[in-house]
Amino acid sequence: MQKLSLVAVGFVAAIVLLVAYSYTNASEAGIEQTCTTSGGNVTNSMCCKMTGDFPNTCMIGACGCSPEFSHLVKSCECPEGKCFDGEKCA
Repeated sequence: MQKLSLVAVGFVAAIVLLVAYSYTNASEAGIEQTCTTSGGNVTNSMCCKMTGDFPNTCMIGACGCSPEFSHLVKSCECPEGKCFDGEKCA
């Protein structure tokens, strides 16, 4: 009985992780599309270690850390005079 319970818990955990992974990929694909649709290009940037993919470049700070405190993230490079607000080039 305990082995069956452990298998069930493992199965449920695997499903939860799969759904979370799928949602993250779909969400990221949506951000990439809105980036390009609004005139930007998806690029890679060195940003602060606490920063995730597609940071808000309209605010100062997300990508302003020194190299030893930075890592590579996907970002949206907008046309001159615009910035990525977390959803689109604005």
